[in-house]
Amino acid sequence: MASSPVKGFSVNSLEFRLHAGLSLSLILLFVLFWFLGQKAMNDLSYEYVGSRINHDIESLLASLDVDSDTILLPKGKMPPVYQQPFSGHYFVISANHKPVIQSRSLWDQTLIMPELKTGERVLNVFDGPEQQTLLQINMGFNKKGLKLSIALAEDLSGINLQIVKFKRYFFILSLTGLVFLLLLQSIILRLSFKRLESVRSGIQSLEEGELLKLSENVPSEVLPLVQEVNHLLILLEKRLERSRNALGNLSHALKSPLNLLFQYFHKPSDKTAMKSGCKHHTDEQYVDTIKQLERINQLINRELKRARLAGKGVSTQRFNAVKEVPDLISIVKQIYSHRNLLINEHIDKTATAVGDREDMLELMGNLLDNACKWADHEINIFITKISMTGQNTESDKINIIIEDDGQGIETDQLASLTRRGTRLDESVDGHGLGLAIVNDIVKLYAGSIEITPSSTLGGLKINITIDIN
Repeated sequence: MASSPVKGFSVNSLEFRLHAGLSLSLILLFVLFWFLGQKAMNDLSYEYVGSRINHDIESLLASLDVDSDTILLPKGKMPPVYQQPFSGHYFVISANHKPVIQSRSLWDQTLIMPELKTGERVLNVFDGPEQQTLLQINMGFNKKGLKLSIALAEDLSGINLQIVKFKRYFFILSLTGLVFLLLLQSIILRLSFKRLESVRSGIQSLEEGELLKLSENVPSEVLPLVQEVNHLLILLEKRLERSRNALGNLSHALKSPLNLLFQYFHKPSDKTAMKSGCKHHTDEQYVDTIKQLERINQLINRELKRARLAGKGVSTQRFNAVKEVPDLISIVKQIYSHRNLLINEHIDKTATAVGDREDMLELMGNLLDNACKWADHEINIFITKISMTGQNTESDKINIIIEDDGQGIETDQLASLTRRGTRLDESVDGHGLGLAIVNDIVKLYAGSIEITPSSTLGGLKINITIDIN
């Protein structure tokens, strides 16, 4: 059984890529929003101050007494803020590009006075007296034929402090909003991908043989994939069923002619056959024919059983050792009831999904049958699950050990036990195919088999390891 994926983000996961892409988009959006917000705040502040300066310029222009060669500004028309030194409010009036009137607040300093045409307006930010940051507007006028230029400036220090405070709050609010949206986005993504968990758990249940197909109650984006998987499972099941049915039919079709041939060659010749002119077989021909028929029968049984095996990775009903092995033990005890055998079972309760059910029943049945044939009184069965952790992977294996207290065999004979048709004792019933079939199944599941003398019971010990991932 494949191990569950590690919880959390993986660089190659779709959830990680969506989360990273959306997070980057949100961050870029908030950065753009931050810069645009700052610019908008500065522009708004300058426009607000500029509108007041425009109003004061218009008031100054209206208050000027202009004749052909003099410009006067009555004291009553000048606001008190322009009389206080370095008050942050300043103005300079020039005629014909020469300053003629400036506010008392400038003291001994002046403002920048560019040459302007009538109706021209210039707005700039300059450093003024006492290191004040001034927003200055210069405007050109023509009053009674005299070209005038009025420069009026206001200190932005107080407003800048408010802007800095606003930016600080705006940054905190933006950062809080960004973190909240990132968390909300993460929750939404996890909830969305959690719907795919049913597909993963369905595949795991399918692998363990608990389901025959995946549920189609899934998001529409993955529904076509689930439908294709179900379609392939149906095709595989039908093909496997047709194959097994066809092999079963072939087995029955071949068994009947073979049984007739066995009966014919085992029947003693009688006088009627002699009189009818039938040629009597010599003893040597008779024995050779019987051996060839037995060999044909062995080959048919072997190949039919091999062809019925489903193999590793096929999504069929799984073998549950906890449930199936006790039933197998009960069956073999009935078959060998005259032997009064003691069969001890030690089964790991976690060994609940082991390969194809038919394959494992074939394997365990042959192992138990072989042990019952050779045991004197006692048989031990051990089935355990082994989890092996690699660098980035986990693998699960099943270890099956069956040992008996029979007479045992010589070491040089152990390697020949899994060969086709090998029998070490002709007095015991059977065709010598059991362990050969076991060997075929183990190879089909990329496992290993080891046959050694049993150190505990003294008979034969068969140790099998099968990879169930």
